[in-house]
Amino acid sequence: MEAQAFAIPRALKRDRIAERTVRIASPWTIAAIVAGFYTLITVPGLAWNPYQFVNIGHQYYEKGTSSTIIKQHARPLHGSDRSARIGYDGQFYYFLAVDPAHGSDYMDAPGIIYSRIGYPMTARALSGGNPTLIPYMMVLVNILAAAGGALAVAFFFRRHGLPPALALLYGFYPGLVLSVLRDLTEPLAFGLAAAGLVVFDRRSKRRLLGSATLFGLAMLTRETVALFPAILALGLLVGAGTSASNWRERVRWGNLVRAITFAEIAFAPLFVWRHLLATALPHATSQEPFVGGEHHLVGGAAGAALAALIPFHAIAKQWPWTGEDVTDLLTVILPALVWAGIAIMLLRRKLSLGPLFVLANVAVFVVFVPTPIAIDYGSLGRASIGVLLAALVTLPQASVVLKEKARLVRGTLALWSLPCWIVLAILLNALGPKFVW
Repeated sequence: MEAQAFAIPRALKRDRIAERTVRIASPWTIAAIVAGFYTLITVPGLAWNPYQFVNIGHQYYEKGTSSTIIKQHARPLHGSDRSARIGYDGQFYYFLAVDPAHGSDYMDAPGIIYSRIGYPMTARALSGGNPTLIPYMMVLVNILAAAGGALAVAFFFRRHGLPPALALLYGFYPGLVLSVLRDLTEPLAFGLAAAGLVVFDRRSKRRLLGSATLFGLAMLTRETVALFPAILALGLLVGAGTSASNWRERVRWGNLVRAITFAEIAFAPLFVWRHLLATALPHATSQEPFVGGEHHLVGGAAGAALAALIPFHAIAKQWPWTGEDVTDLLTVILPALVWAGIAIMLLRRKLSLGPLFVLANVAVFVVFVPTPIAIDYGSLGRASIGVLLAALVTLPQASVVLKEKARLVRGTLALWSLPCWIVLAILLNALGPKFVW
């Protein structure tokens, strides 16, 4: 009797604790935490000067003369140093959002910027075309995109029996934070890509259509998400996830139709849009470099093609390494290589898509990343968002296959978190009083 008297209250207490834990760790709570964090670090700056996130340089503000809207509303950075003179890549998306007809006159390689129309046009639509509201909407879109990406990853983890709170690794990733603070395209592009990965289900035509549509929108926002839909299309072709014993048995006519349809919906919008741009903007294929080196992700001098095939050539060219280079090694390159090793172990046990996501992103954005991207953490960190997303998507499989090492595998994710926050503190401190906290 005494044992039963104590057992019931304890059981009720455990149930209450369990319910509270589930409620706190729900995907929606995770998204709210991420949204609250970004609101906290951006609202003071927005109240003071929303153009500090756009980072307009005098060089590009004065480059064109065709837009009265840009001249009236844009606010270049103060000062005479290089950052105030050059600005950052977010200014190009601002010029496009404020004046699509004349924005190309104020940027390098306008064909590349105009191909990434998703982010600036979303901000323009939400602002109703009001130039005064566009700087605010650019920040708002990225806050919602970062929270939405974290929400998608959290639902993915819950579906696979892992704590949704692990999605905070994505939401708080410093490369993503810097992208929000600089009005860049990565938050929306990878948020849509994360949603596309969660929606994807080879057994459902409706979900395949939804996933391909999300990737199509993501590609119109930033083409560097292309590795995810490309590998998914390959998986549909070879019947990944089926019970067939070899790939020849898996490749069937229905698989071919699904793969081609999925790839067309995901990739066709970008190809069609770029074809139209090539006609409308004769200088769309200009080889002029972007401020942040983005242009080299999609093109570069033909003479450098062979050098680009040398593994780690970008970080090697930085020798002798500075403290920032060592930081890049420890907080971007090291965790990427650790997860490349995990992906190889998983592939040796079973051919699956998750490890392929990891290896493809590590190869493109770490091993063979172009030199201009490796110049600082601001460029390299945000270029590696896809590596982190791929690792998080692969985590459930790693936890199941490497059971005895599951805790160690999860621990490697810390390589992308705490050390990176040290980097973020240093970078934000270097930005000076522009940001109000």
